[in-house]
Amino acid sequence: MASAVSHRAEPAAAVADLATALGPHADLYAVFVAPGYELTTLGSALREHFGDRVIGCTSSGNICAYGYDGRGITALALTGGGLEARTTVVGPLDDAPAAVDEASGRLAALRAGLDGHDGFAILLTDGLARNEDLLAASLMATLGDVPVIGGSAGDGLEFRSAAVYHDGAFHPNYATVTVVRLDAPFQLLRLQHHEAGDTVLVATDVEPERRIIRTFNGRPAASAYAEAVGADLETITAATFSEHPLLLSAAGSSWIRSVAQVGPDNTLIMFARVELGDVLRVGYSAGIMEKLQQRLGSVETELGSLSGMLAFDCVLRRLESENLGLSGRVGEVLARCGAVGFSTYGEQFNGMHMNQTLVAVAFA
Repeated sequence: MASAVSHRAEPAAAVADLATALGPHADLYAVFVAPGYELTTLGSALREHFGDRVIGCTSSGNICAYGYDGRGITALALTGGGLEARTTVVGPLDDAPAAVDEASGRLAALRAGLDGHDGFAILLTDGLARNEDLLAASLMATLGDVPVIGGSAGDGLEFRSAAVYHDGAFHPNYATVTVVRLDAPFQLLRLQHHEAGDTVLVATDVEPERRIIRTFNGRPAASAYAEAVGADLETITAATFSEHPLLLSAAGSSWIRSVAQVGPDNTLIMFARVELGDVLRVGYSAGIMEKLQQRLGSVETELGSLSGMLAFDCVLRRLESENLGLSGRVGEVLARCGAVGFSTYGEQFNGMHMNQTLVAVAFA
């Protein structure tokens, strides 16, 4: 695994830098684009230099060889280890299950391409389509036992336009699925540093499609949340939501459902879908640095020395580390493991969508 970064402002020049650094012979390239680039020219340049062996998306900042990077374009190249990668597009995503159903034949062909070998799937999706929950669940049902990691494309923190690259162009409201066959050792991982506390909030009135919670325990959702975290509703900020996300127990584990903002009429607007009757627990931080070092250390122990890691890391984790004055140290830990990827608007692991989580595939 090799990686490169360009901060050149002109799209074609930036891609040329990446192509020079990475060479033309990798089996798979992945490109992550921080805000500020003209995407039409950029898409054409990516196809010119890397052909049909490139995936990518817009980002809310990148992860590169020296840690977090809020500017430029970061790219990685994967080669060797018997690697074979094939990609298909899924969308438009207005009806995610229908889009997956339309692509089911192509997805089945990708899965069949593993032919008994080990492998995994990479999902890149528009983080502003707001339906990653249904998309991830539908994909898992279609791909069966193929493990999946995914990241939701962003646009800094503007929340205006995100897009996924495919076949020479960047497409909003679409996703790509890449199935990777690999003979060399690898490991998928999921890391969250928040744990569930004792306070329970039951969603008693919701609009799942809009990710809105109207009431918890029969009370206005925002007021109930504020009381649960020991804050005044008038003083709640994004830092409060980052410090105290909500956790859902499912499939034998806990999954973070982050609060985006207080909405009209004392509602909460979420970054992930919440269903009627979901039992959520208020979370608390167990230490972002401690959890990261512990988890990556265990991966290194299991795989031996790492050649690199494709990482999708929630932008809220980066913001929290910045608020704590830890972003440099967190970036250094990621860099030591060879992590390359981007800051996301959401993460997917197998059939689940979540927030405030790092998902990755590590390579021996």
